[in-house]
Amino acid sequence: MKRPLGAAGWIKVILPWILLAGLLLLPATHPSDNLIRLLFITAVWTTTSLGWNLLGGMAGQVSFGFAVFFGLGAYTTALLMHAGHSPYFGFVGGAAIAMLASFLIGLPTFRLRGPYFVIATIGVTEAVRVIMNNLDVTGGASGYRITEDKPFSPLEHYYTAIAAVALAFVVSMVIAGSKFGLALRAIKQDEDAAADLGVNPFTSKLWIHAIAAGLTGIAGGIYARRAAFFYPGDVFAFQTGISILLMPVIGGIGTVWGAVLGGVVFGMVEEELVVHFPNLHLLIYGSLLIVIILLEPDGLLGLLRRLFRLFRRKREDSGSPDADQILWGRGGVEGRKF
Repeated sequence: MKRPLGAAGWIKVILPWILLAGLLLLPATHPSDNLIRLLFITAVWTTTSLGWNLLGGMAGQVSFGFAVFFGLGAYTTALLMHAGHSPYFGFVGGAAIAMLASFLIGLPTFRLRGPYFVIATIGVTEAVRVIMNNLDVTGGASGYRITEDKPFSPLEHYYTAIAAVALAFVVSMVIAGSKFGLALRAIKQDEDAAADLGVNPFTSKLWIHAIAAGLTGIAGGIYARRAAFFYPGDVFAFQTGISILLMPVIGGIGTVWGAVLGGVVFGMVEEELVVHFPNLHLLIYGSLLIVIILLEPDGLLGLLRRLFRLFRRKREDSGSPDADQILWGRGGVEGRKF
């Protein structure tokens, strides 16, 4: 018999729906075009953050190569739209090509471990960027322009990005609560021990890599369609791969909400930093990353949890007999397991 959800459990269930409803209804308040654009790019980045977190956070495979999937999604969507297909068909095609590329990349690189795997992903990213710079079909270094017959609609792009981040969130939550997610966490803790327990680390990493790549490819296609013009030095840039990796680390690596929080913070803050500190924004991000790793390895979500625990202890010290029930919706003994 399942135990009824406590207050914390109900919050976890209801909060995503409240956030989604708020984002869907926001255009009814007639926000500025700049706010819609900012929320659009935040949703795109959050989608990539959730995708990377599946591989890097849950399975512990730190990859610097997700710019490859982002760029392939962008170019595949653009080429399919140029061929007369719907942009939504282009997003699906971008996800498929990104997933195919993930298998081609993963088959050799997942035989490596630790820093060797990281170096391999960096090398793949740079190799793909150079190749794309010299392909005529993609416009090479001159870039590629997307043209549509219908008028530009910021709200359509906005809702498309919201749908993508909702998809990435649902996929992440389903995997996190599944046996597959448990296998990924076992691989992260000890790959050899996981193999002894019946988990196939190589196959598991290949599949989660493909799912993460597909989500990132969709985000790349959505970004490219709204940008209308892009080039390999943008979507395949090493900096793009760093940004995708940085978001879940800032928010809280290995947790779904941490990846969301990191994407939101990055999307909201990144543009302001670039505008005001065009030559220093990477230094600022690097410094922030060092501070988080040294002071709070669990990211901003870990900091929020620490503050919540501190608040809980203060409530308990105040002598309130129902402090645990108020905060957690559970009995005192069980609540302390957190």
